[in-house]
Amino acid sequence: MFDGFVNPALAAGVALASVPLVIHLLNRQRHRPMAWAAMQFVLEAYRRTRRRARVENFLLLLLRMAGVALLALAAARPYTGSDGPLAALTESRRDVVLVLDGSASTRYRENVESVFERVVARARELALDLDAGRGDTVRLLLAGQYPRLLSWRSPNEALSLLGTLDEPTDEPLDLAAALGEVVRFAEEDAAGSGKSSLEVRVLTDLQRRSFAPADGVAAGAGGDGGGIGSRTAAAGDGPGDAGEPLVLADELDRLEELGVRVYVEDLGPADATPPNVGVREIELAAGLLAPGLPVEVQVAVTNHGGRPRSDVRVTLSVDGEKRPHRRIERLGARATERATFSVQFATPGEHVLTAAVDADRYDADDVRTRVVTVPPPVRALLVDGAPAPELEQDEVGFVAAVLQPPDPEVVDEDARPFQPRVVLESDLHAPDLDLSDFDVVLLANVARVSDRTARELEEWVAGGGALIASMGDQVDGPAWNQRLFRADGSGLLPAELDRTVAVASRREAYYRVREFDQLHPALAFFADERWQPLLTEVPVYEFTATRSLHENARVLARLDDHDQSPLLVERPYDRGSVFLWTTTLDNAWTRLPESPRTLVPLVHELLRYAGRPRASARNVGVGQPLRAEVTAFPRELKLVRPDGSRRLLDAEPQSAGANVWSLPTVTETDRAGLYTIETVGAGEIAFAVQVDPDEGDLDRLGAAELDALHPALRLVARDAQSASTAPEAPDRGELWRWLAGACLVALVLESLWAAWIGRSRAGAGRPDAPSAPAATAAPGSDPFRGGAS
Repeated sequence: MFDGFVNPALAAGVALASVPLVIHLLNRQRHRPMAWAAMQFVLEAYRRTRRRARVENFLLLLLRMAGVALLALAAARPYTGSDGPLAALTESRRDVVLVLDGSASTRYRENVESVFERVVARARELALDLDAGRGDTVRLLLAGQYPRLLSWRSPNEALSLLGTLDEPTDEPLDLAAALGEVVRFAEEDAAGSGKSSLEVRVLTDLQRRSFAPADGVAAGAGGDGGGIGSRTAAAGDGPGDAGEPLVLADELDRLEELGVRVYVEDLGPADATPPNVGVREIELAAGLLAPGLPVEVQVAVTNHGGRPRSDVRVTLSVDGEKRPHRRIERLGARATERATFSVQFATPGEHVLTAAVDADRYDADDVRTRVVTVPPPVRALLVDGAPAPELEQDEVGFVAAVLQPPDPEVVDEDARPFQPRVVLESDLHAPDLDLSDFDVVLLANVARVSDRTARELEEWVAGGGALIASMGDQVDGPAWNQRLFRADGSGLLPAELDRTVAVASRREAYYRVREFDQLHPALAFFADERWQPLLTEVPVYEFTATRSLHENARVLARLDDHDQSPLLVERPYDRGSVFLWTTTLDNAWTRLPESPRTLVPLVHELLRYAGRPRASARNVGVGQPLRAEVTAFPRELKLVRPDGSRRLLDAEPQSAGANVWSLPTVTETDRAGLYTIETVGAGEIAFAVQVDPDEGDLDRLGAAELDALHPALRLVARDAQSASTAPEAPDRGELWRWLAGACLVALVLESLWAAWIGRSRAGAGRPDAPSAPAATAAPGSDPFRGGAS
């Protein structure tokens, strides 16, 4: 009669119907009749009514057993298909899941109404069509970068929450994560039966990248670049969660196995490719970034629409001060152009750049903010291990000359990118030399370091300093290994120094750079094909070989010798870093100084990278946490959000090292814009939370494309959205109301029947009359025999 149970475990309660029978059987075994003279007349009367008493008591027992069995079945909620024998008695209770697209793309406005307002209005229509009295339920999911379960009970609760939704998030839509939550609901609903009766509706603008993202895609069945997948961002239960990314095709496969169809309602704009021009990025041109030096700021503007645009106005503000605007004469369809501004930052520290284009129907990418950190001058201590009167023979002399500005008298000292100080090897122990006054220490061809110097360098690097060691003929390898290298990694050196390797004849052979890390900031300048030969073609005649490379060391450049020996190695050491340059910086072992176009960018970029503080990211995506460290103890921390609202940060800052404190992590970054942490004692720390620039690509998926993505997806046409009911009626109905009613009827009949039996037998004076109209036989009586023991 039944196809299954919603709560199959409760169906086992039917066995409790045997309890009245068991009680009866136990009572029969416990009572032993005893014959005595006075009972002879009573027994004679009982024999005349015995058959009638058995029938009455048997009916009473059946009613009691039926009441228990029907109650257990009603709790188990059996259901049957439309072709079952009890189909006429079933009712179609609806369990609906509404997935609301709350991504930034739904901010697009058509006339005066945004897509998100349409989504909320449609969800309200669907919720109003449900009947809470019938037991209908609705789960409300707001989908963005991660799904948010807003409501999970009655339609009235969902309607109340829909009234609080006035704008979408600034996040992209991770549809795989949202459907992963739906899979969990369907698996709970299908427990014991393998099939779920959930009705799933996705109310969306059909943005193409939400259904078939082009980057970070795991191809679906039968797909290469055109399959469905998921972004590489992990899906979780909240912001900041990490986990394996969910693949859209896998979630749809699972829903199809559970018999769930996903109805997609198109509530987006009428255009297949809606017009939109937005700021994609704010970029700084390559070059020195220092106070007083001009730098080019490029604002990338993208036309996401299908038609070219002309005369696009671009503005830029620096720390709130507007600069003269630029115009892009022609911006092609689906194209990106850049407007260039020349900017000078007067002081080191954080500066806020805000770029904007004229407002249009999609406002999320009309304005974009970026925080730029202008570093203070790099304070470099250059330790000369082999001083020489001639510049060409003095390694530190070369480096110091490279670090000086072309005209020191013209450039203010505070505006210089580097502030070098040259000392001799013997000056490392001078009492007036404090390593904390420097960002970088260069040990150039230094023979050896003392135990005291090694300890001081270790403490200084652990606190955030950067040590650069370059080799040469004065370096005593065993002495360096003894004081600066340890196999357990507690020493500074990233590798153990070995022998010196030299070519047989400098006239006939030399080594070159075989490969280098083109993405590393210290060497990125040479990644351009025009400048690669400046690094890869420089002859190297001698170098110091290494062995026992530390596990966390990173080889940034290798030579082309037989062993592909490291030329430049980097190793993090607590909060600082150590760099090993295995040849010289002068012309003793290499011809590097003979090419200023190689030496200058190499030294500048290496020292700039090494001396830059390891600051946390100041430009993050929506939903990503904000973290920062300060060098003065902060008090009275306040978070200022993009809308100007303020709140106190209750958590205390934590010590992260000598004179360094970590601020409490801020996770409420659900809106794009400028965030600021105000402190007393450590100033202000600015962050730019940026919307995904690809979210402005509003290109929409067509009906045929959606149908081809997966069999579990079905598009609901716009003209069919006026009908509130589900496109397909559920193929099963429940019987619990009829069973509950039958249970109530059985219990009422049992009570009435027991009362009637009691009154009739008491009136007739029979000894088998029950003592009370209870659901259980009175002690000392037998419902089948009707007589006292």
